[in-house]
Amino acid sequence: MTPTDDIALNIVRAIAAVEGVEPHELGFSLHEHVSTDAVRSLAAMDSDDWELSFEVPDHTVTVDGRGAISVDGDLVGRSEALRSDEPR
Repeated sequence: MTPTDDIALNIVRAIAAVEGVEPHELGFSLHEHVSTDAVRSLAAMDSDDWELSFEVPDHTVTVDGRGAISVDGDLVGRSEALRSDEPR
């Protein structure tokens, strides 16, 4: 598994944490609401100057190039699953 493969899982974990459930207990799959391939492509970019927001049931999720994962505007976690040769 490459580091960028983990970003989708980190997003799912963040949403599950807000819901107070385990990731497998969410009533949906992330790929039903956003292209996980696109998220991984963004995470693999050399630049950290990007932000992506999308909606899942009952929540708005925002991920940025620095690894911040916010749900409904609150920082829930950080993903280390981003390509970078420099420390963040």
